[in-house]
Amino acid sequence: MLSGLGNFLARRNSMIRLLPLALDIECCPKALKQQGFFVFENKEHFMQTYGLSSEPEMLSAVDFDKSYLVGIHQGLCPTGGYRIHLQDVRRCKDIVEIIVDFQEPAPDDVVTLAMTTPTLFFTVPRLAGEHKPPVFRFRSADGVVLAEPIPKSGNHEGV
Repeated sequence: MLSGLGNFLARRNSMIRLLPLALDIECCPKALKQQGFFVFENKEHFMQTYGLSSEPEMLSAVDFDKSYLVGIHQGLCPTGGYRIHLQDVRRCKDIVEIIVDFQEPAPDDVVTLAMTTPTLFFTVPRLAGEHKPPVFRFRSADGVVLAEPIPKSGNHEGV
């Protein structure tokens, strides 16, 4: 389910498409337990990174010839109420800048008392005639660089 801002961004910025991909912490604990930023150029790197033997249904909606798949993980959180808020995605020639905000529940929020692993997946279109992938730069809402550069498929960097 897309947030209100996600719907707004999808209408405002047709370059991205949010995907409801759900991953199970049991099948890929290493990738989901820590904050991470991933860019996938093909399905095989996605499957390999998460140690999956069967393809998630929503992955078939990604045309890797026309798009990159971006994954952002908040890491293992002690309760529910944590989320990743995608604020903006901008592309300028060889750089894709992604602004994200990692949100925590307020002290008085009612949350599930189970560990959670918030994730966000979306596609970014490839440019026609592109010979090499762009640099993906991830920034926090206050401008701090969280990860850069991420030039190849399945490369993982984080704080």
